[in-house]
Amino acid sequence: MDGTVEISSIDLRYQHCRLSHDPSERRLLTSILEQGIRDPLLGVLRDGRPVLLDGFKRYRCAKKLNITQIPFASLGPDEASAIIALMRLSNAKSLSFLEQANLIDELRRVHKLLVGEIARRLERSTAWVSVRLGLSSELTPVISEKIMSGAFPMHAYLASVRPITRVNKIQATEIEGFISATAGKGLSVRELDILAKGYFKGGEEFRGHVKNGDVRWCLDTLRATAASGTKAASNDDEQKLLSDLDAVQWRLRRLPRLLSSPRIQSPGALAEAHLLTGGIVRLIVPFTKAIKEFYDRTRPSQGHCGDAAKRNEHPPSQ
Repeated sequence: MDGTVEISSIDLRYQHCRLSHDPSERRLLTSILEQGIRDPLLGVLRDGRPVLLDGFKRYRCAKKLNITQIPFASLGPDEASAIIALMRLSNAKSLSFLEQANLIDELRRVHKLLVGEIARRLERSTAWVSVRLGLSSELTPVISEKIMSGAFPMHAYLASVRPITRVNKIQATEIEGFISATAGKGLSVRELDILAKGYFKGGEEFRGHVKNGDVRWCLDTLRATAASGTKAASNDDEQKLLSDLDAVQWRLRRLPRLLSSPRIQSPGALAEAHLLTGGIVRLIVPFTKAIKEFYDRTRPSQGHCGDAAKRNEHPPSQ
């Protein structure tokens, strides 16, 4: 079906699958104001009602301009076929990696298509489909809403947050905390990358500053640290220290999961583990004391922290 439809009749059930981008939408609004809607919105008819799959920016612009009739073209006889058709046009329509993941999740979860069938109909490999399903399964509703609404840049999540959190087995609630604290603040992808490394690899004090909204102080602190030298370590002892601290942090994240694993059961492994944990128990108290003392010695100056506290009392408008 090609033609025009009443804008009030359009079903927006797939809007959550598509990314919003305010700057491009503002430019599109000007174009539509001057030239009208040149390309039809794409979707499928469901019980005679148009269901939108592509053209959400044009739809929102038309609503703002009080346009009541808009061009619409159907992509297939049913929703699954229409989604497949849209994805096969993705080279021209430039569906993002995350949009592809959302649409594939709809095909599998809502329309009950198997991975093999999705791959066959898209003329892709099953691995290609599985990678996108894996991404979709990682996103909690909070994370998905922040990214899809444009409040948190998709590229920052894929290039910075996701690699760090997957390697370090970070819990979804921690990821939600970071994204909620930094979304909508106009931060660049580079700034979010810097903050993510400090937030997920640093301590509670730094995370507390981020959660309290003092992201500018956090950025200034991290940049000052980076600017103190071209390399973080300038001699062998510093290189060994940083390497060991990184290794300890990584293993402290992994060990609780291994300690509770039901696969740790052979008598030989348990006997050796008992000897090793006995040594660790004896070292915990002096190790913790040394770590805390070093942490206090290396924290940012009180002057910086004081400035941060003042800004928290009277936060600048975002």
